[in-house]
Amino acid sequence: MPKRTIKQRIHAGFVLAAAFLLVLASNRLNNRNFSTVEQGVDSVFEDRLVVQEYIYRLNNLFHKKEMFLAYNSLDEKSVPQYPEIKTILADFEQTDLTREESLHLKSLKGNYTELKTLEVNYLKNEASEDDITAVLNSISTNLDELSEVQLSEGRQLTQRSKRSLGMNELLSRIEIVFLIIIGILFLVIVFHRDKPNMEVVEDES
Repeated sequence: MPKRTIKQRIHAGFVLAAAFLLVLASNRLNNRNFSTVEQGVDSVFEDRLVVQEYIYRLNNLFHKKEMFLAYNSLDEKSVPQYPEIKTILADFEQTDLTREESLHLKSLKGNYTELKTLEVNYLKNEASEDDITAVLNSISTNLDELSEVQLSEGRQLTQRSKRSLGMNELLSRIEIVFLIIIGILFLVIVFHRDKPNMEVVEDES
């Protein structure tokens, strides 16, 4: 096998370096995209599906209060209390909240505080069922708004994950094409033979 010239070795080194850098860059980008997808999946579960369950449970508990006010007897002044509401709200507050979500949750907590005050006054005949019902309607609106945020954020996270997966697929295809091109260039460099120098033979006079 003929010896390779210094020029061929330099070219071959450049090609191998380019292949290495291409694989390294592609690997870093793929890891970044996969990290985005992983974070999106975790966020959908921890901050959207779990929160949606909180909203569902809160909605049921407040709805029970509404049903009690609608069907209780006139001489029954006690309103059912659910200590778990406070726990759910505290857990809700520990999730990763968007700015809009924080505002709705703050409004919900404010309405819940007002509701508890009205329920105490209701026992003293200082508040009416209509007052409590009005606050419960506001709470229902808060929960609906929070539920809409979950749907919107979940949709955005899903779209972001799909874009990252699509980018990974595109990068993989581009990487294959470039590796094929680099492989061909490497073979050309390795098996290319320089043309021998033409020696000029002068006739002696």
